[in-house]
Amino acid sequence: MTIQRLRTALMAIFVVAAPLAAHANAPDPNLILETLAALETRVAALEDKNREYKRELDQARAQLRSDSAKTVRLANAAMPPREPVPSPVNIPQPRPGWSGFFLGASAGGAATRSQTNSVERATNGPSGFNASDLSGPASNGGGFIDLFAGGDVQVSRLVLGGQLEASIADLNFSSSGTRAYSYFDAGGPTGATATGDYRPQVTARWLASALLRAGVLLDDNTLLYGFGGWTFGRFEARNVTDNPFYQPNETFWANGPTGGVGIERKVDSNWRVRAEYRYTRFDGARTQDQYAFTFGGATTQAYTRSTLYEQSMQSGRIGFAYAFNPLR
Repeated sequence: MTIQRLRTALMAIFVVAAPLAAHANAPDPNLILETLAALETRVAALEDKNREYKRELDQARAQLRSDSAKTVRLANAAMPPREPVPSPVNIPQPRPGWSGFFLGASAGGAATRSQTNSVERATNGPSGFNASDLSGPASNGGGFIDLFAGGDVQVSRLVLGGQLEASIADLNFSSSGTRAYSYFDAGGPTGATATGDYRPQVTARWLASALLRAGVLLDDNTLLYGFGGWTFGRFEARNVTDNPFYQPNETFWANGPTGGVGIERKVDSNWRVRAEYRYTRFDGARTQDQYAFTFGGATTQAYTRSTLYEQSMQSGRIGFAYAFNPLR
């Protein structure tokens, strides 16, 4: 209740009580007014004190809010700012390099080129013949499957390495030509000659290669390289004569340089695919043997034969390799 309301209520009581005081034995009205005035003064003092308490309370609340905000700011300032963590998708993953060991396989086909030169000479007997055989050059082909193992070392954008390789093959190096005969008797050459077919059938069954390679990275996953080395081949030869009484089957080894180019691409951190072109030139391989014709239990004529095989091939292959623990 405010002072004004209290004053109004006291005046209303006084107006009602004044007539009654005139007829009754009541206290002095002036005394009542003085008492009311004292009460009014007391109420005003209490209201001033109440307003002062309210101001102090509001100031205390404001100070508390200010202190709380300051404490939060200081706590945040004491903690280092948190750097945003990039999304795992955006974190660049380190790519493995090309240094390391690998195993792989490849398959392909080849265009072959071959030529054979054979000479037969009689070594005894009063009569007989000498023969000179020449076939080719002839072109054929075939296929093969390779297994290889090797290693690479990466130096900046360069990759150096090598591999060993073994191949199962069915490569046709056959050719055809003519055999020329010249006859003789006890008096020497008779002047008689003849010709016949000469069709040696030559096949390569096994190949082995030792290769070195050097390449440059077109990007982190693509290697363009060249290589060179040496290739060994095991060959089988049949039908090297047209004599129905003598058809030897021979095996021999030939070897020669190999060179080519290739490109290799990473599929992931371990798997790679590659494609290559190669040229191989086998050095001439020579075989020699002896045979004799026997009639009635007696040797009538003995011969020696020397054959030179010359072969080359161009090949293409596609393969894959698995790299073991590539160094990063």
